[in-house]
Amino acid sequence: MKIASLPELYLILAALVPGFIYNGVLTSFVPLRQNKERVVLTLRFLTITAVNYAVSSPLIYLLLAGSHAAGPPALRALAWFSIIFVVPVVLATIHAEIVQHDGFGWLYRLLRLRAINPIPTGWDWVFSRTDPCYVLVTLTDGTQVAGYFGARSMASSDPERKDIFLEEAYTIPDDGTPW
Repeated sequence: MKIASLPELYLILAALVPGFIYNGVLTSFVPLRQNKERVVLTLRFLTITAVNYAVSSPLIYLLLAGSHAAGPPALRALAWFSIIFVVPVVLATIHAEIVQHDGFGWLYRLLRLRAINPIPTGWDWVFSRTDPCYVLVTLTDGTQVAGYFGARSMASSDPERKDIFLEEAYTIPDDGTPW
C-alpha cells in the first residue's frame, strides 16, 4: 500500500486505529482466538471501527453538521480524540466485562442454545475467571506442584507454551497428608 498524501494517511489511521485500540484492550482482558492473517485482522479492525463510529455517531453529527461545527478548535480536537482513542477503550472494556461474566449466557440458556466460547482453550477460560485459589498442577513429566494462585500469580495464554507462576508453592508430602 502506497500513501500519497497526508489526508490519505489520516483516512487510513481513522479507519484502522479505533479497531486496533479496541482489539488491543480487549485481548488484555480476554484471551481470544487470534487469526494472524493480515486480511482477517484488517477486516476485524475495520468492523470494530465501524461499530465505534456508529456508537459515536451523535457526537460526529454534532461535530460535522451541528452548531458545534464552527466551535473552538481545541474542543473539536478533544472530541475527535475521544472518538478515535477513548471510545474504543470504553467499548472494549464493556465487551471484556460481558465476556468475563457470561453476559448473554442466561439468554442462550433460555433459548436452549449452546454458544461457542470465544476464548480459545479451557486453560485460558479458567485462568481468565479464577478467583484466588489453591491449585495442584501436574506437569507433562508427571511431577505435581501445589500452590496458591492469587493476585500476584500469572497463567500465560500463549498457545505454544502454557506457563504458570504461583505466588506460593507448597511441598506435597509423600504420605498423602494435606499440604
